[in-house]
Amino acid sequence: MKKITLVIAMVASVCSANAQNVGYVGNKFTDNWSIGIQGGVYEPTYGQNIIKDLRPAVNLELAKQISPVFGVSVNYMVGINANNANKRSYTFNNPYFPAKTVFDFGNLSVNGLINLNNLFAGYKGQPRLFEVVARAGIGWGYVFGDRKKTDLYRNTVTSTFGLDLNFNLGAARAWQINVKPQITYYAGSEGLHVKKSHVQLLAGLTYKFKTSNGTHNFAVVEPRDPAEIDALNAQIANLRSELAKKPKEVIKEVIKEVEKPVTKTVEGTKLAPVVIFRQGKSIIDASQKPSVAMIANYMKAHPTSKVRIQGYASPEGKADFNQKLSERRAQAVADMLTKTYGISADRITCKGMGVTTEIFQENDWNRVATFIEEGK
Repeated sequence: MKKITLVIAMVASVCSANAQNVGYVGNKFTDNWSIGIQGGVYEPTYGQNIIKDLRPAVNLELAKQISPVFGVSVNYMVGINANNANKRSYTFNNPYFPAKTVFDFGNLSVNGLINLNNLFAGYKGQPRLFEVVARAGIGWGYVFGDRKKTDLYRNTVTSTFGLDLNFNLGAARAWQINVKPQITYYAGSEGLHVKKSHVQLLAGLTYKFKTSNGTHNFAVVEPRDPAEIDALNAQIANLRSELAKKPKEVIKEVIKEVEKPVTKTVEGTKLAPVVIFRQGKSIIDASQKPSVAMIANYMKAHPTSKVRIQGYASPEGKADFNQKLSERRAQAVADMLTKTYGISADRITCKGMGVTTEIFQENDWNRVATFIEEGK
């Protein structure tokens, strides 16, 4: 009992660590449903010549993912009586009476699912190419056969244990190839006894329906670092202090800015969020992802909107390097909108603007990507 309690505590602590500072978009009741079909073989584990008695099986599955780690499924597996030339094919679990039905055995079960990859390594916003899911469930089994000759062809309580080896396909990760090794026990006085069980190996496809976040899976929303928020608040407080000390000078600077001749014409409406990059980099930091999420949510709320992403660089370095860097920054934001949030690529255009000193007075702040709405 102590060992079981320790294991439960360890799993709970891992789940708690993975859940800290992470939120998910697309976790409504109607989200993260999937349907699958698998075929393969199964085999009763009693008797001799086990390999000779492999029988076809078909499995249908309807699943709901509650979180990136936990899920539930309803399965119906049916075995087919295809070994009529074999003496042991007389029945599924009694070799004394011949089976006169197409099916040997049916099992309707409810299963709990645990994604082991996400449990121990965390969920990064998109399913991995290969995932291992543990399953355990309880169900109702029915043995088909001639009821007049034996009472063994009746209902039975079943327990199922197994693994799902899932291969996620495509950029959207909407389809899976599944390989499912499992064992199912039947109720009896011996408890979970291998002589009252069958093993099965199934393979097939699963389709994950689209969720409310526009993708086929959970999307991660990472909150801003509290230290970053405090630093921004401090900057705002300093700016207000400067404004209070020098109102006339500030007003003069504003008038100068208004009176400057327009040097660039921008078609469309500039949207508020900006994505700030580190010097010489085009990788989007975690602290900047909420800005991209805001644009994604805006575009989902306005399905006809189109956005132009403009990348910029600060004046350090050579002009040709800064031009290419600004293009990579714009493309990085576009890739996140399409791959993470499922925004259609034909609604997004990218342009590298090269070096600028006009967006912000501080050079460090001009390493950005901005958003221009071109139409709804």
